[in-house]
Amino acid sequence: MSDASDSTIAALPISEAEPLPKPVPVTKRRRWAIALAGALLVAAAAIAGVLAYRRAHATASTFRTVPVVRADITERVTATGTLQPIVTSPVGAQVSGIVWKLHADYNSKVTAGQLLVELDPALFRNAVAQATAQLAQAKASLASAKATSLGAEVVHDRTLALAKESLVSGADVDASEAVFGQAAGQEVSSTAQIEQARAQLARANLDLQHSIIRSPVDGTVISRNIDVGQAVASTLTAPTLFTIAQDLKHMQVHAAVDEADIGDVLAGQSATFTVDAFRDETFSAVVHEVRNAPQTAQNVVTYDVVLDVDNPEEKLRPGMTANVLILIVHKTQVVAVPNEALRFRPAGGSAVAKAAPSGGVTAAPAAGAKAAATAARSAAGVYVVQGGVAVRVPITAGVTDGSMTEVSGIEPGSEVIVDVSAGKNKAPAAGGSGRGL
Repeated sequence: MSDASDSTIAALPISEAEPLPKPVPVTKRRRWAIALAGALLVAAAAIAGVLAYRRAHATASTFRTVPVVRADITERVTATGTLQPIVTSPVGAQVSGIVWKLHADYNSKVTAGQLLVELDPALFRNAVAQATAQLAQAKASLASAKATSLGAEVVHDRTLALAKESLVSGADVDASEAVFGQAAGQEVSSTAQIEQARAQLARANLDLQHSIIRSPVDGTVISRNIDVGQAVASTLTAPTLFTIAQDLKHMQVHAAVDEADIGDVLAGQSATFTVDAFRDETFSAVVHEVRNAPQTAQNVVTYDVVLDVDNPEEKLRPGMTANVLILIVHKTQVVAVPNEALRFRPAGGSAVAKAAPSGGVTAAPAAGAKAAATAARSAAGVYVVQGGVAVRVPITAGVTDGSMTEVSGIEPGSEVIVDVSAGKNKAPAAGGSGRGL
């Protein structure tokens, strides 16, 4: 039947067939609507993909962890100091003069009593000659005074004898007594002048001796502050001409230790240090004393710690800068974590806190800076990954060497968080992670 109909229709003339509908024209507004709908569909698909990706990776761990290990930890106090001789003897001049001769120089090995400097002796010898002449004059004056006194005594005795016979007046007696008294006084004065002249002569001889300067100790000259022809003035204070180090085979390091670390430093502790002159060599030292005199520079308080150093080869020189490490405590095979784990903090503070283990940390009473530091260590914590989130585990921190810290409250082998995995920009479900200050 369908075949017959199709044949009939095909047989009809074209003019008698039903006309086809005309296409509807597409306006500009409809084209914009179609483009907008397509864009919305693409955006919706992209958002759905991102949300799906986030849901798929929401619980995936993005933390970088390291295991808790057993390690040897040595806690040290660092400081910077200066090498100095144990005893230094400044050599000065007790008299003023012109440097005539030098008998020692830098690095000279000297012994006690050895000649170092001679000042021009001309003035000192002249002073000795003058004092000698004054002494001779005083002696001559004394001899004259004695003769005068003897004559006055004879006259006085004769006048007294005549007065008994009433042959002289009382005025003559008084005059003879006055002359006798003056002569006796002059004798006493001349005697004192002799002692004064002798003292001046001794002083002149002593100055002559002091013009020759000798070493007071055995040692090495480490400083020379004069040259030939230089004037030395010792009117107010004795100028230092040389500085002699008694023994450079035994030296000291004076190190400035910060007040925050000085409480751990005690006499007898071992130490090591390096100097820039011998960068590949480490030298040993022992804490000799901790001085109580504070030194304040730019609001920083430090204390002088003196360390004894053996220098048998005399490689170390006075004035060298020493980078000191003072051994405080050494522990072997203790449970330890990297300091990064102690500094790590999850961003946003939404991590889960784990209860402290039994017999764990108790708050220490605040009794000064030391107690505060102890309390801060006791309140420390590390983070582990559990179910894709960062879980805080409270621990007690012990000694540290700057990179590893002794801890208690966590077992060796546990994985602790130190950072976020490389290449991950989004935080995990626990609120993300970050590095604490």
